[in-house]
Parts: sequence; C-alpha cells; structure tokens
Amino acid sequence: MNNNAKFSLLIALVSIVSHTSNLTAQQLSQEGQNRKAIHDFLFDSFLQGRQTVYTGTGRDRGLKELTVLAQTHEIGDGDEILLPEGAERIAELFRHFAFHGADLHRVAEVRIFPFSPDKAPPRSKQVEDFYRVQMPSIALSDGPIGRMKMRFLMKEKGDVCRVDDLVFIAQKAIPPEFDTIPYRDLGSEFPRERVEIHIDTDHELSIGGTSKLLRDRWFRMHETPGTVDKSFENWAAERGFLTGRGAFKFHPGLTAGWGGNAKLKEREDKPGAADLTLFDNFDAGTRLREAIPLFQEKPFACCFNDWPEFMSVPLVGRGTPRPEHFDDAAELAAAYVAEQIKDAGYSAKWWEVKNESSVQSEWAHHWQEGKGIDGWGLLADFHNRVADAVHRRAPDTEVGGPSSAYMQVQVKDFALYRNQARFIEETRGHIDFFSHHFYENALMLGAHERRGMGYSNYLLGRYEAILDMLRAHMHKVDNVLPILITECGSLQNGRKPSDNWLRMYAWNAYLNKSMQRPDQIELFVPFIFLHMSWNPNSGDAAFKPKSDRERHKTIEDFDRTTVSHYLDLWSDFDGNRLPVAFDRDWLDIVAVHDGKRISLAVTNMGGRQLALDLSGVAKRVGATSAIQTRLNYHKGEVVFEADRTVDAAAVPVDVNETTVIRLIMDTPLVPSDTLELDRWYASETAIKSDGKPVSFDVKVDAPETVKRARLVVGVHRGGGVTEPLVVNLNGTTLNVDTGDASEFSEFFAPLDADIDASLVQANNKIDVIAQSGTTITSVQIVTHGKTDPK
Repeated sequence: MNNNAKFSLLIALVSIVSHTSNLTAQQLSQEGQNRKAIHDFLFDSFLQGRQTVYTGTGRDRGLKELTVLAQTHEIGDGDEILLPEGAERIAELFRHFAFHGADLHRVAEVRIFPFSPDKAPPRSKQVEDFYRVQMPSIALSDGPIGRMKMRFLMKEKGDVCRVDDLVFIAQKAIPPEFDTIPYRDLGSEFPRERVEIHIDTDHELSIGGTSKLLRDRWFRMHETPGTVDKSFENWAAERGFLTGRGAFKFHPGLTAGWGGNAKLKEREDKPGAADLTLFDNFDAGTRLREAIPLFQEKPFACCFNDWPEFMSVPLVGRGTPRPEHFDDAAELAAAYVAEQIKDAGYSAKWWEVKNESSVQSEWAHHWQEGKGIDGWGLLADFHNRVADAVHRRAPDTEVGGPSSAYMQVQVKDFALYRNQARFIEETRGHIDFFSHHFYENALMLGAHERRGMGYSNYLLGRYEAILDMLRAHMHKVDNVLPILITECGSLQNGRKPSDNWLRMYAWNAYLNKSMQRPDQIELFVPFIFLHMSWNPNSGDAAFKPKSDRERHKTIEDFDRTTVSHYLDLWSDFDGNRLPVAFDRDWLDIVAVHDGKRISLAVTNMGGRQLALDLSGVAKRVGATSAIQTRLNYHKGEVVFEADRTVDAAAVPVDVNETTVIRLIMDTPLVPSDTLELDRWYASETAIKSDGKPVSFDVKVDAPETVKRARLVVGVHRGGGVTEPLVVNLNGTTLNVDTGDASEFSEFFAPLDADIDASLVQANNKIDVIAQSGTTITSVQIVTHGKTDPK
C-alpha cells in the first residue's frame, strides 16, 4: 500500500471513529434506557420457548406476533385468564392482542387488568374463531403494576366460548436490535446548518381564491359539540380551536336506548329495515344543545358507523350493511340527520358514510373480493345511496367518504390507488367530498435517518405525492371535490415522552403540509381529544382525570397532559399568506402576516438541526424583534417554550420540530399586490416507466400572467432513484434535482424543477425519462400569477 493510499485509509478511519464517537456522545434518555431494558427482557428472556412470528428480511426483519399463552380455556361470562408474569412489562411494545378459539362471536367485550379494568378497549376484528382488540393505554407508573389478566363479558349470561391462545401483535415488526433513534436528540452531533429564508413582502399569496389563512379550517380537535363539559370547550376556544370531527355508531347509539330513549328496532313487516317511528319520540339534539354558542355556530364533521345488526353482515365489518339493505341503511342515516337538525337546530355540515371503509375490518364486502364480490363497487354504490337519501331530507348537508385508512396506495403495484381512483369516478354526481386518514408508526421518529432502512410512512413526501395523484384523477374525470383529512396522528398507544413526541410531531407536520393546500383541503382534524371518558389514560387526550377524586366532570377535575401544548403552539397563528422561498429539502414553511407581525410555521423533516436566517427579511420590514414558540424533544423530554426572543439571523429548528416564529414590526406591513398560486395537472397518473420517454400534457390558463413556475413530478421507486430524471418541457430540458432520493429504500415523493415563466404555454408537452422500475405518479405545473392590484 502506497503512502497516499495509507493516508486515505487513515482519513476514512478517523471519519468513522469520529462519527461513532458523536453517536456515543448522544446518550439515551432515561426513557430510552428503561425501554431498552424492556426490549432486552422480551428478546433475551420472555419469548424463549414461546411461539413467534417474524416478518421482513435483513434489517427489516422483526417480531410481529408473540404467543403469550398457549393453553385452552372454557370461558363463561365474568371468567378471567391470568397472563404469565412479565406480560405486563412487554405489553406496551405491542399494538393489539388477540385470541384464537371457538364461539368467540359470543364475546361482548374484554376488560384488561390492570390497564383498563372498567372500560373495554376498541375491538378491531371479531369472528367465530378469532378476536382482536387494541392494546389499552397503559398508565404511567414508577412502581410495580401487577400481573395482567383478561376478564370476559359475554353477550348473553349463559354463553360460553373456547380460548386456545393469547397473541400479542405489533403494529410494526419489532427489530431484535434495540432502536435508539426515538431516544436521542437527533442531529445534535453535527453543527446547525444555516438556511436563508426569503419572504416576498410586496405581495400576498392567494391560494384557492383567497390570501387568508382560513384559520377555522385547520385548527380543530377530534370532538363534536357538547360531547365534553363547557369548561373544556371554553378552554379550547380561548386557544382558537374548534370541534372538528366525531363518529356516531347506530349500534349501540340507537339500539341501546341510551338517555332514556326507546331502542331502535327492526320493522316487523320488513325484516332488515329500521322502524323509523323511533324518531317520533326521540331527542337527537341533547348534546348539541349543550355546546357553547361558538361551537354551535361553526361547521364540523361526523361519521356514521356500526349499523344495526339486523341489517348488517354478521360479525365482520363493524356494522357493514348487507347490499339488499343499502336503501334501508341510507334511510336510517337520513332520518337521523333530519331528526338532529329538528331537535338541536343543527347537525354536522359534513357526514362521512362509513368510517375507514377502504379496509376490510370496516367494510365487510372487501373480504369477499376473492370470491368475485365487488367490494369497492358496493362501497361506491352505498355512498351514493346514503348521499342521495340525506340530500333529500337535509339538502344543505354534505355527504362523502370513504374515510380511508391505510393510504399506502403504492401497494400491489398501485392497486390500492386504482381502487381510490375508481371510487372517485363512481361517486360522481352524488357525494360532496372525499375524506382520508393518515397515521404514522414509531419509525416516523427520525424518518430521514431511516430513509434507507425501510422507512414507510407519509411525512417525507408521500403525503403530498398521494394528494397530487388523487387531485389529478379528480380533474381527469371531472369530479373535483374538496378533501377532508378527518384523522391523522400516531399509531402509538403509550404516554411516555417519545410517544407524546411522535403524536405532536405528526399532528404538527401534517398540519403544516396541509395548510399549503387550501385549494384542495377543506377541513383538517388531528386525532386529539379534550378528554376521553371511554379511555381516560389515552395519550391522544389533552386532559386526564385527577387521581384524588372519583367524580370527573369539569376541567377542574382534570390535569393537563403534555399533548395539550399542541393547542398552545398554534393559539394565535393567523393572517394573510405571504410567498416564501428557501433552498432546502424536507423543509415546510407557511408565512402569514397580520400587519403588525410576520408569522412563520416551520417544520424540519430533514436529518440536520437548522439555524434559519431571517435577518434579510427582518431588516427590510424594520422588525424590532424576533420571537419563537417551540414544542420539541430535548434530552428525553417534550419541551414547550412560549415567546422566547431569538436572533433573527439564527433561529434554531431541531430535527422533526415544528416551530412558530414571529417578526414584530412597528410599521404596519401593507403588501401592494397579490400573486395567485395555481396547480395544473396532467390527467395521467401511476405511469410505469421502462426507461423510455413518457409524454404528459398540461394545460395552463392565461400563461401570459405567470411570473414564477415550477414543475412537480411525483415519483415512486423501490430501491430509490439512483439515475437522473430527465425532463423536457416544450423542447427545453429542465434540471430536476433528485436530492437524496438515491438513499431511500423506497422513494415515493415529488421532485421538482424551477421553470422560466416564459416557457409556460397554454398547452404544455412534458416528456419524462425515468429509471426503469420507476412509477411516475403525477405531473403538474405550479404557477404564481399576477392578479389585479388591490
């Protein structure tokens, strides 16, 4: 080896040692140390001799299922099964538990001791030989919590069933090697990287016909009016938050006779249909009338679910109506909405037809698709019938869906996307909006660091790419409707710092990305509640019951939780939009002004801590100070800091952090003009590339008014994008920066290129040459056009 080679090797070794030392210096938080002990106990001790199921290969291999107990029990009403010692320690690592056996359809509910002794956690699947339930929220405790046991309550007192085993099921397969990422201050081993932010203070930015932020659209909770005491509603209203979305279950909501009402029954003369004479003496407005006046005035969403058993597919699908009773189910929905309007004076503005009906567990007919049953066709038909029935009884009410879960549309070579596209086509002229849910699992923490390790969540470009696909297809089939994001958040069920951080990180990032699309998204509702009476220890609640009292009604009977600071972060973020520009991947910024101050919402999805330089903007507008509100993860804790003075030339933003920054001005800001942002889509989506040119046509109205333009190409490829993306617009080759797309194990995100405004024509031909194996998911031109002066 020559001296040059030796020197090169030495430099490489020094670099490796330095990086390793930096990682070592990032010590695990106390929570991380505790969880590592639980992880080691699971793999080194508890699972020994027990049946396991692993999924994935290589670095993606992990524990998916663990048979905790393999012993047959005959179970009657009130009987209990004691779990092996140690199960209570590892339970927090799993999302569900399940039983195999016989006659399990006779089980009404299962209580989990010591975690949920008084409330049954949500059931996700129940058939004769299988019963699966969500793992309950586990209360925080510094001491021993006692052995786990299950208490079974049967539908009928004399019923019995057989339980053959108990299985813990992970949401995401648990790797044998402990994952340290959630328990470190990510990026702290490197210097902060400077990013200069440019704000056009001469123009406001209009999207969807207005430059207003439309605060009421974005700052919502997963609540409906009157569900909680007025003291909670007033607390939320003081922070500028409104009710957003809830669910109404016909069973047991009408069938149980709650609130002194009669029970909904099946018609004797028409089996499978509901006896709607119930509504002759029924009060559907009790809760709505109890809401504070503001919440009665503001529109909100609600979702139908769990139709009565007498009209539904038995056991599976959470009350999925049978096709022969679609009209009966639709008339029941319409009658309920009409009754609520009559009794309360109002109802939800937006009604979703069936919760998460894109998945089998919520729409039973998807189970039969292998037998030739058209599950998605039936789903569209049912939505159309419910929409038509509700519109007849309540013309101002909007109806839509499919309230989708599992939006991994790329699965099975985009088969899931084709189902969504078909739903858009087949509901045309009937429904009023489309709605979807997006959730993150634990691997979202440190997403950028995981980009080459099987990362599969939505917040590194996948969310935007999916929305663009759906919107492009709406334009293609002339069914352009608003999108409602009626749930989003985290699939974690814990309440420890990393669990809380994942929730707020997801809520904030989805919010910031959604606020950039007011031309597409009409309502955004994160999965945060004020409090949850049915799951009081939930990590998704802003308040938890105080332990020193038995009665919990008003806000004084509850303590704030860490996640309540989500509302504090956004309490007064509002104003008119301003155009903002920066040269940084995986960074989202929304800028607004209210005359006296410029406010920026910033989300850092990249892998380095940043120092934002706003000094140029501050100098130009004569800002007297820069103020920052932070909600981030630091040294193992979620930290909220309100209104701290910062240097406008170096505003800190950590990895995964969303922060609000304000420039305070003495002289009012009065932009003189407005720029209009428009998105112009090609009609074709999900086009597979074989390495040859693929052509797309994009029409742009009034191209002579365009001042700035950008080409956006949605791209999916397993193994990442390792070759250049060659794009030609109207005969001119564009430089598309693929950034770090080559470093992803699966890349699914938009790539873009700036366009000289003079190149944009009324009819634009775009040729794309992509690496073989790439799917071009959508193509669009985004323009900023000059509008008439104010």
